[in-house]
Amino acid sequence: MAYVTVAMLGGICSIVVHQIVNLELENIKGSEGNRKGREYEPAKAYGESTEEEGSTLPTSYCTILYNDELVYRTRAKAVSSKPIFNAGTERFVRDWRSTIVTVTVRDSRHREHDPILGVVPLKLSDILDNSSQVTRWYPLDGGIGFGRIRISLLFRSIETRLPPQQLGWDVGTFLFTSDRVTAKGYNHHARIKLRTGGSSGKIGRAACHNMGSGESGYYWDMAKASKGGAENSIRLPVKYRYRSPVVFELHVQGKRKADAVAVLWLHTLIDNENEDIDLPIYQTSATARLTQNYITEAMVKEGGLEGLDDMKEIGRLQFSGRFKMGMDDSHEAFVSDNNSRETFETWEACLAEGVRTKQVEKEMPDRVATLHEESLTQGRDILKETEPDEKQRWLAKTGTDWSGAFGDDPKNIAEGKGKRRKRASSGPHPDGPLEGPDISDRDYDSNITAEESDASSDIGILNSPSSPKGGRKSFGAASMRSNASGWTAGTNDTSNTANTYDTSNTNYSNDKEGNKANKRTEERKQRGLMQWKPARNLKFAKDEGKIGIRKLKNRLTGGLEGRQPGVETETGT
Repeated sequence: MAYVTVAMLGGICSIVVHQIVNLELENIKGSEGNRKGREYEPAKAYGESTEEEGSTLPTSYCTILYNDELVYRTRAKAVSSKPIFNAGTERFVRDWRSTIVTVTVRDSRHREHDPILGVVPLKLSDILDNSSQVTRWYPLDGGIGFGRIRISLLFRSIETRLPPQQLGWDVGTFLFTSDRVTAKGYNHHARIKLRTGGSSGKIGRAACHNMGSGESGYYWDMAKASKGGAENSIRLPVKYRYRSPVVFELHVQGKRKADAVAVLWLHTLIDNENEDIDLPIYQTSATARLTQNYITEAMVKEGGLEGLDDMKEIGRLQFSGRFKMGMDDSHEAFVSDNNSRETFETWEACLAEGVRTKQVEKEMPDRVATLHEESLTQGRDILKETEPDEKQRWLAKTGTDWSGAFGDDPKNIAEGKGKRRKRASSGPHPDGPLEGPDISDRDYDSNITAEESDASSDIGILNSPSSPKGGRKSFGAASMRSNASGWTAGTNDTSNTANTYDTSNTNYSNDKEGNKANKRTEERKQRGLMQWKPARNLKFAKDEGKIGIRKLKNRLTGGLEGRQPGVETETGT
């Protein structure tokens, strides 16, 4: 039975949606007909539906999201309670510890938004505890329908060793964590215009102050720029993090174009970790060339940059910031089309149902962590005989040996010095047996027959997701720091301490925010005013008008993102 491993965090994640059974729309109209003489009969139908087709059944289809990116959409199955899809896709994921695959089931409708019938979020670190492949039944929840959906998920590791900056998400939010943004050496009272792939923002001149105390430069007070406290702090939603910078344009009075520019490329940041940022402030006439090309300070010092002969450094921009992986409430303001609207609606449904938190953490099952720690000492007799404290120091800080993660050193095997050995059993789990077949007497690298694989995966509703009996090792900001070799820290270097920022829970900070969330949940589940079709038609027309105006604005003024491929379907893109 194959396990996921810490030595190979990246890989191909394949997901297939097989079918849905007992799919129905929730009846929100209460009892039906006159109750006189029928006081002891059920007010409305109960139990599982026996009809496979009917006018009251939904025309369902599924969408698949990888790390809050809409990547796949199935065909619609008309008015059926047991639609069969057998469709899926596969994508490369950088780190299985934080990857979340979300399957959303929707009802296709005309002249109104397709409502959510149910959502199924799949966090790989939760479901890939016993095996790298699972096939299970999941309940549909969070929408206007209910039923059970059968999904298969397979993760195949790829031996790639990426630095911690490359193990993050494409979708996220850039936040300022410092009280001020300081421009040392820049002597103009200016406002800052921020822009990145998908969003923009600004820090007005009212928040700009002279540094004083004999220092040259200005600073911007972030508390004053937020206009309403921490909940309204400046946030920049990002859709394409690994190809997008955050551009700081400094504008002075009497000048239409930006007086100076500083560029922060987001691929240099580690997810969910506060970092002190020090950027050079450049002044040049070719601002577009500077912001659209990846230019480092070393390249500027070497010189010879074509088209940037007049560029010069006039100061330093200093502040603290963080890239938070995943969506949040700020992404709603930058919805530009129906795909982004459906993506945000899916995230909102998962958050409201409590199946997902606002903060995405990197987690690892205890069993995988134990196997990884044991593999690091395999074939290293000196470490086996050392004291536990000394062993911990060597394995976690300076002596992480990835070549021993799968047995002997590959060089020894190639030279004939070593011999592959089957990995010994790790013994019973300390927290008792987990779900799935018994593997205590089975070698981990032994092959499983097709009959055994089908029997272990096709166990029906009894294998539905539940909270894992084993604990999870969480990778917070402290545990994401790189070690001496420049790669991610070892398993023993993790920390369970909570982050200093409180974004990991789903509790709302005030009544106003909670009331807004309740209202949106009511609309999403078609309660209140949204239970009437004319109201849903008006909302559809209003939203389509907003999207049309934003598209026209991007055409006239130039959008912040280029042409993108469409969502993959069963017939292509």
